[in-house]
Amino acid sequence: MISFLRRHQKSIFVATISVFLSGSFVGLGGVWFTSRDNDGVVARIGGNKIPAQRLLLRVNNYADALRAKGTDVDDAMMARLRREMLNDMMIEEMLALKADELGLKVTNDELSRDIRATPAFQRGGQFDQDAYFQQVRAMFRETPQEYERSRRKSIKSGRLKQLLYRTAKVPNSEVEAAYAQAVKSAPKKDAAKITKEGVSQSLQQQRAVELINHCLRQMSSQIEHQVFLDRIEGAGAAS
Repeated sequence: MISFLRRHQKSIFVATISVFLSGSFVGLGGVWFTSRDNDGVVARIGGNKIPAQRLLLRVNNYADALRAKGTDVDDAMMARLRREMLNDMMIEEMLALKADELGLKVTNDELSRDIRATPAFQRGGQFDQDAYFQQVRAMFRETPQEYERSRRKSIKSGRLKQLLYRTAKVPNSEVEAAYAQAVKSAPKKDAAKITKEGVSQSLQQQRAVELINHCLRQMSSQIEHQVFLDRIEGAGAAS
């Protein structure tokens, strides 16, 4: 659970993209398969599958974290979490494929540093291999090899997001104009809190999200992808 929350907090884009694409990405495709090759699968992106078990684990881990903070997680929220989490997982698959297309790599050393820095895999502040094996099997129901493939994919998609963020530079003239408009439009008590740096960061993040969304739209028209909506609800009932 700690590892899951940690890696989703790393990217400044996660919450923004989830809201930006909610309801528009899940459900694309509509091609139904009856082959046993798709048993237990809630979505496919190209040749990659998203198993129902992996989705459920992520949803349940996140729901447990919400409950630990005192949030009441009812059936309606669980249904929404399943769809939003699947949305995020499909986005990650798409971005990882784009990262591969651009030649972005994650070295073994980078992967090792990421795993060693995960608090859930540490004892006494130091990485512990036994804790790593135990937690991967207990939290993710995966082998270390499966977990490492998943982490490599997550790191690659995050690297692409960072690259697009750096690309989304906003001209000073646009920042100045947006800053002036924000100060003019804000109540007097709030105008003093507005900074050019804050406006610049907001504009850059918005532009980066637009770039990512554009990238996803292009890929969704080029890569076969399906969502098995009935299986999402069925997976929830199975939990």
